[in-house]
Amino acid sequence: MSRSFHTEGIVLKNYRFGEIHKGVVFLSPREGLVDAVAFGAYSPKGKLRSVTDPLCTGTLYLYRDPVKGLVKITDMDCRSCFPGIRESVRKFFHASVFLETVLKTFGGEGPFVYRLLVEALTLLEAMPEERLTEVLVQFLFRYLAYAGVAPNLELCTTCGRERSNREPMYYRPGGVELYCRECSHPEDGVLPPGGVSYVQYTRSLPLVAALHVRLEETSLQALKGYLLSCMQSLSMGSLKSLRTAEGFL
Repeated sequence: MSRSFHTEGIVLKNYRFGEIHKGVVFLSPREGLVDAVAFGAYSPKGKLRSVTDPLCTGTLYLYRDPVKGLVKITDMDCRSCFPGIRESVRKFFHASVFLETVLKTFGGEGPFVYRLLVEALTLLEAMPEERLTEVLVQFLFRYLAYAGVAPNLELCTTCGRERSNREPMYYRPGGVELYCRECSHPEDGVLPPGGVSYVQYTRSLPLVAALHVRLEETSLQALKGYLLSCMQSLSMGSLKSLRTAEGFL
């Protein structure tokens, strides 16, 4: 295997590696999650200083050091850093949830998750601020489906009864499963009928087409609350971005 290689990628996270070096965790469609080092990237004149920040997307040129057991970023051809997201506080916090969701729960299907993440960020950047929740809902549900834990929208988890179009569904706080009214508990969250039907209809559409389907605000907010609860459960409660983004999502 060649020690030098290149791959497409999007940067998810940075951390300090020594005084002037930058740890870079990125998602590659071919390599999955990669933890690499950009040497000198935190120095004032480091050539990799600005192109290896979170959201930077492009081609990374890498060297695998078998002695030190690390991957070194030698260069990056950054095609986009999503400036429209960086310039908006609300868009930035939505994007942070996307990145941390992948970082904390990624399970190995690099090509699908990479395409979903880049497409969702591209649409988030272009979307008016009053419609960001729709992108968030679509991203989270599709990610749950990728992870194999998307809820059954047609049947009650407990009794197996088929849901009618006018029925709401219920969920336990911190759980993914959905229940009918008879099997629900008083403390359960509620998904209005329109919200359930919206996901049923849009889940098989391309992401850009799904965003042409509108949903009234009450159902949209209920879906958001449910899906964020699902993600906290999937990540074992480790999504810090949900706490820091409170009030902006």
